[in-house]
Amino acid sequence: MFQVGDILCKRYRLLEPLGKTAVGHQTWLADDLFSPIDLYANKKKQLPWLTWFYNINQLFHPNIYEKVTVKLLAFNPQLSWEQFKLFEREARILQGLDHPFIPRYRNYFEVPQELGNGIPWFGLVEDYIPGKSLQDLLEQGERFSEAKIRKIAIKLLKILIYLHELNPPVLHRDIKPSNLILGEDNNIYLIDFGAVQDQNSVTNISFTVVGTSGYTPLEQFWGKAVFSSDLYALGATLIHLLTGISPTDLHNQDYQIEFEDEGKISPALKTWLITLTEIKLSQRHQTAREALQALQTGKTAQKKKLKNNLIQSSKKNELRTKVKLNKTDQSLQIIIPSSKLKLIGKLLKIETNLINNQLNFNQIVPLMTVSGLFLIPFSLIITGMMVKNPSFIMASLEIMGGMSFTTILILLLVYMISSMSSKTHLVFDKEMLKIQEKIFGFEYYQEQESKNNILGIFIHELSHRYNVTLNTRKMIYNLGNKLTEEEALFLTKEIEDWLN
Repeated sequence: MFQVGDILCKRYRLLEPLGKTAVGHQTWLADDLFSPIDLYANKKKQLPWLTWFYNINQLFHPNIYEKVTVKLLAFNPQLSWEQFKLFEREARILQGLDHPFIPRYRNYFEVPQELGNGIPWFGLVEDYIPGKSLQDLLEQGERFSEAKIRKIAIKLLKILIYLHELNPPVLHRDIKPSNLILGEDNNIYLIDFGAVQDQNSVTNISFTVVGTSGYTPLEQFWGKAVFSSDLYALGATLIHLLTGISPTDLHNQDYQIEFEDEGKISPALKTWLITLTEIKLSQRHQTAREALQALQTGKTAQKKKLKNNLIQSSKKNELRTKVKLNKTDQSLQIIIPSSKLKLIGKLLKIETNLINNQLNFNQIVPLMTVSGLFLIPFSLIITGMMVKNPSFIMASLEIMGGMSFTTILILLLVYMISSMSSKTHLVFDKEMLKIQEKIFGFEYYQEQESKNNILGIFIHELSHRYNVTLNTRKMIYNLGNKLTEEEALFLTKEIEDWLN
């Protein structure tokens, strides 16, 4: 869409794209044409009587401008509304932040539809931090010593103390190596507040899974992030820096991170990291200030674990679920019991379309056919009443009654068949997503599209039962019907792990 050299808002000249971004998102390094750099600023302060001389010299040098980061979001019918809310929230919260190791907010603007190839774009401008992300360093093979890990941990904990003690508190919710920049000044910067949450934005009804698999604690999957959720992500990040292995590959069957340090760190630091990444909130440090004090004093005794801790789970505590999983290096297949009414909906071609909520012609035809079967005998009854023919009316009522009974019988039969054997098959490979609906192994519906079309995974709570939906640009796919909390979490996490 946008190219090197484009000037947005008559101010920001795009220089090069930064990092990997999702569909509908772009991040650019840009020149701020309203902020030229004075090459002789320091000399003017030292020798103010020669200011005129330096101003003349400046004229013979090409203009150099301050560098900024421009984040862009396309606003189109395929965009999840939740994505726009997160983008807008990031801009709003960044305006209120003032910390030397958090990029400073500069501007928020809109690119008109006529300049955005028919699509309006929103732009967020913040300071550019020159340096390398810790993810880049990991990919280059760098491993971090205990001294470096302690230094990074202390710097980040001080940033979290600042964020968590604001009013209202601010939770980052996406701490990971790619969001940590080792600046050219050798300081650590926390960037990308795209998943940020303040106290006033919490919702417990339905929510988007925000965060990155491996670094996200379980409670965050339920939209219940707290201070120690950021601490968990910090701990997972530090373990990644230490081992060079992604936390996703270090999870045991209970999602607890288990790692070998090979004697690289002291027992005190290892215990501190284990405490930080405990699954149960009650076992972690509760605040960044508490975690910092424990790290600096070395008094990081693990909190007493309860007998029913997930780490000590036994077979009787293992998740019992009807969700079946088959995972290889190349594909992920998930089989879920379908809604008992899904087959009826498919027979009538009733679908939820993300782009257009109106019924199309293919949906109207079967609905009109069913309606017509009942309208015909009803019309005969009216006709019989008009001609005052009792036998005609009785015959029409018998026809209507027989049709109603037959229809109800068919619907009950379909409902019973669905409840016994209706399954939803999700098949993910490296490029595609395939959704199949089957009864007794026979496929009656199939849809497939590119994996890049996936916008997000949503969990919905209704009367203490849960449903998971997968939103793509084309459709909203209902993946589960009346799941338990554990089943919904298990399903969501497995899909998140695969997509990441």
